[in-house]
Amino acid sequence: MQPFKNHDSDIKKSVLRKTLCDKKWLRSKKKRNYRFESPHQISVVDLFCGCGGLTLGVLEALRCNHIATNIKLAIDKNPHAVKIYKTNFRLADDVVREADIEHLLSGSLEESVQDCEKDFIQSLNNVDILVAGPPCQGNSNLNNWTRGNDSRNLLYLKVVRFAELVKPKVVIIENVATVIHDKSQVIDKSQFMLERLGYTVVQFFVKASNVGIPQMRKRHILLAVEDMHFSQDSLVKLFESSTEPPLSDFIDDLIDECKDKSDIFYTPSQMSAENIQRVNYLFDNSLYDLPDSERPACHRTKKHKYRAVYGRLHWDKLAPTITGGFGSMGQGRFVHPLRRRVITAHEAARIQGFPDFFDFTSVPTRGALYEMIGNAVPPKFSALIVDFLVQCGVFKES
Repeated sequence: MQPFKNHDSDIKKSVLRKTLCDKKWLRSKKKRNYRFESPHQISVVDLFCGCGGLTLGVLEALRCNHIATNIKLAIDKNPHAVKIYKTNFRLADDVVREADIEHLLSGSLEESVQDCEKDFIQSLNNVDILVAGPPCQGNSNLNNWTRGNDSRNLLYLKVVRFAELVKPKVVIIENVATVIHDKSQVIDKSQFMLERLGYTVVQFFVKASNVGIPQMRKRHILLAVEDMHFSQDSLVKLFESSTEPPLSDFIDDLIDECKDKSDIFYTPSQMSAENIQRVNYLFDNSLYDLPDSERPACHRTKKHKYRAVYGRLHWDKLAPTITGGFGSMGQGRFVHPLRRRVITAHEAARIQGFPDFFDFTSVPTRGALYEMIGNAVPPKFSALIVDFLVQCGVFKES
């Protein structure tokens, strides 16, 4: 068994990591070929796949290393996300499935295999990479009602149940940074179980700005690898940087795109008369934070800590975390830095790290489109991890 030999020196490895999912890639409209001929393929499963951010990163890292990919399965409950995933990766209905993972994986950890689980996993042998972004709203700081104690948080353990049954070579799970405070202790339970299964488990945090994505997004990554032959420090260094990319570098070519196009992907949502007045106030007074005197009464009459709400983005700084609310100035700092409007879905997708060749245009409503983009995982997160694993020889030719 020999590791892949796709790079002749550490210099080449370093160059690849610097250009992986970079700004040139983001602006490209030419679709990449992820289904080329190869004597060996890496098989991928994506649970809670959404529109496919994690999968896209995996495929791009492997393509850059001249390794073909076989997507065996992708599952999500959201029909619009399933359609976008299926369209972009050109996959059939039996591969990309609209389904509830709780119904497919009905057993708990360490339970005997349930009948429905047998049917589900019968064709899923020899999985190389399992990626998953289980619902994070239950642990989000924006969730003031059930934060840290939400039944959705237990869906995290369904990813581990899949690993228990299928034994993939690599498991990558992404979630909000605050998942570590979950009252059900899903992270501790997951690490304990994965280690019992023979994996080496590494946990770390990723700041989007540290990997060249212009937003303040911070996420928790749990990585489990069979036969791991690298240090945690060497992996974490991939996600450390002192340079924060300015927002302008990523959306400066999209400033007036909305004037020439009519699709909801390229045009901003309409604002109420009150919010138009608030936007005008920001620009007329060269402000980025709206004063309390101009906010709705519910903001004026009580203390609040969300100063960025109703705010304007900075052209030369990072954007805040992109959420599904980016179409409303009342849900965050989402007013364009130079134009009297909120950002478009195209701009939000760029800020999330999605390239122009990734097609979102079949989503029928703004609500569905915005939620999908806001919930997505920046592809560069998984791309850097998978490229690192390739260089370490984790995936070996048979």
